[in-house]
Amino acid sequence: MKPNKLTPGHNLMWESSRMMLPEHVEAILEWQKGLEKVKKPIIDEQQWTEFAHIIQEAKACKRRIKITIWKDGIFDEIVGWVHNVDPQLKRIRLNIDEIDVDYVKFSDITGIEPMD
Repeated sequence: MKPNKLTPGHNLMWESSRMMLPEHVEAILEWQKGLEKVKKPIIDEQQWTEFAHIIQEAKACKRRIKITIWKDGIFDEIVGWVHNVDPQLKRIRLNIDEIDVDYVKFSDITGIEPMD
């Protein structure tokens, strides 16, 4: 038999007062997000050279690439075609599809993979 609130030994007196304020729920959700956060990995020169090669090849062959970015402790992936690389502003312009365009900062990049 599974114990429930009517099982002897449970504190029935406080059962009706179980509730959570919206502020408490919000605080718990923020705390859970904090548990998922990861430190940003360090990218060495060799990896940057490899990333540059993948970007250059993808742009020349019009292939899609998958860029893994790190923002506030959480990893995200963006898939698209390289439109151009802006070394002055330190960012890559990706065409996600025919309409959407996304800019990715070099400092946010943690990984680049060719797709097709």
